Amino acid sequence: MLRISKKADYAVFLLGAIARQGAFPGGSAEDTVVSAHEIARQAKLNKSVVANLLKGFAKQGVLESVRGLRGGYRLAKHPRDISLADILEVVEGRFVLVDCVAHDSTRASGSIASGSIASGSIASGHLLGLAASMKAVGDKHDDCALISFCPSKAPMRLVHERVSQLFAAIHLDELCSLSPLASSAIASIPIASTPTATSPKPRWARANKPSPLTSPR
Repeated sequence: MLRISKKADYAVFLLGAIARQGAFPGGSAEDTVVSAHEIARQAKLNKSVVANLLKGFAKQGVLESVRGLRGGYRLAKHPRDISLADILEVVEGRFVLVDCVAHDSTRASGSIASGSIASGSIASGHLLGLAASMKAVGDKHDDCALISFCPSKAPMRLVHERVSQLFAAIHLDELCSLSPLASSAIASIPIASTPTATSPKPRWARANKPSPLTSPR
């Protein structure tokens, strides 16, 4: 089943810990940094795990690192400018829902950029990252034997784009409770609803009679 990996979950927590300290441009402590040791203490995680994750985000430009005895990390951008899509792509790489969309980033990004949501890696034409188990094993279109005649190809591409839009619409400031979740952005992504069947009324209700359980004797 489609799910975010534990590593990505840790990454959101770590970046949120830095954001809550105000260590970002325009933040309450924009000139300060937060040490990997302090973040590991807050997260109750192994320091080497935390350090490797933070280095990865610094390498991709999401974090700024300061070396030295009082070194540490700060966000390179305001939390509202860092989407969940950006975080997942750094940790897990490209998101491939099914093989036939693995190399279709041009079409996917064009569709997304033409809509109301365009953020980070989505706008630049890259795909998102989720759990490694969801990635395509190979790197060719012909990994799937049904690619040439599959009737589900277009619908699955649509599902892929909707998932991508959802992650692009959620930002770090919302994830670490610096601002309320942008429900309007999420609500703009169409979700099919399933009608629910209504139970028939009992005879006493259809006849506008009092319930036999409550009527006086």
